[in-house]
Amino acid sequence: MTSLENLVGLMVVFLTAAFMVVFALQDRKQNLSFRRIPALEKLDRAVGIAVEDGSRLHISFGWGEFLGFHGASILTNTALLEEISKRSVGSDRPPAATSGNGTSTLLAVDVLQSANRHGYINERMDSRRGRLAGVTAMSYAVGVLPALHRENTSTMVLGGALGAEIRLILDAAEDEQVQVVAASDSLTGQSVAFSSPVELLIGEEIFAVPAYLHAGGMYSASLLAEDSLRWLLIAIILLGATLRSIGLQIL
Repeated sequence: MTSLENLVGLMVVFLTAAFMVVFALQDRKQNLSFRRIPALEKLDRAVGIAVEDGSRLHISFGWGEFLGFHGASILTNTALLEEISKRSVGSDRPPAATSGNGTSTLLAVDVLQSANRHGYINERMDSRRGRLAGVTAMSYAVGVLPALHRENTSTMVLGGALGAEIRLILDAAEDEQVQVVAASDSLTGQSVAFSSPVELLIGEEIFAVPAYLHAGGMYSASLLAEDSLRWLLIAIILLGATLRSIGLQIL
C-alpha cells in the first residue's frame, strides 16, 4: 500500500470514531431516530408478544465461519440474542439459538448463560436453548426444523450465512405458522426469501437490527456514523465529477 492509501485509511478510521462519539453523546440527550424498516418494527412487537403468550423466539446464526466473511452477521445475531434475553424476563419460554459453527455456538451459549446469571432468564439452561444444528448448509437447515415443529416457536430470525437451503426452513415455518424475519447475508438467501411471504432485511439492514431494537447507544451511534460516511462519500464523488467536468483534477 502507498502512503496515500494509508493516509486515506487512517482518515476513514478517525472520521468513523469521531462520528460515533458525536452520535453517542447526542443519543444520551435524546433518542436518535432512524428510517422506517417494517420488518424490524414487526420484530420489535414480536418480542413483547412472545413474552405475553408464552411462546419462544428463535435466533438462527447460520452456518458461516466466525473468523471469515460472516463474522459481522454472527456478532449482530449475538447482540440481538442478548437484547431479546433481557426483554424475556418472566417469559415461560426464553429465547433459543441454533448455529452451524462451533465458535458461534459457544458465543450463543455464553450469552444465554450470562442472561441466567443476571436474572433475565429463570429457566434452567438446556440443550434446546443453544445448540449446534449442523456444520454444512443442508444439515444445518434440517437441524433447525425441530425448533419449528416441537418447541412452540412463534417468531424466528434467520440471520447469517443461509443460501438456497433457507427455502426448506421457510416452507416448514409457513406450515407451522411461525413468523419469520429473514436476514441472510447471502445474496442467494436473500433472493430465495424475497419470493416468500416473510419479513425480509436486504443488504446491510441486517447490521441495523441491534440499533432498531435499542440494544445500546453505541449501536445507534455506529449506524448513524455509517450513514454519515455514506453521504460524505457521495458528496466527494459528486464534487470530483463536477471538478473533472470543468477540467480540474485533484489527483
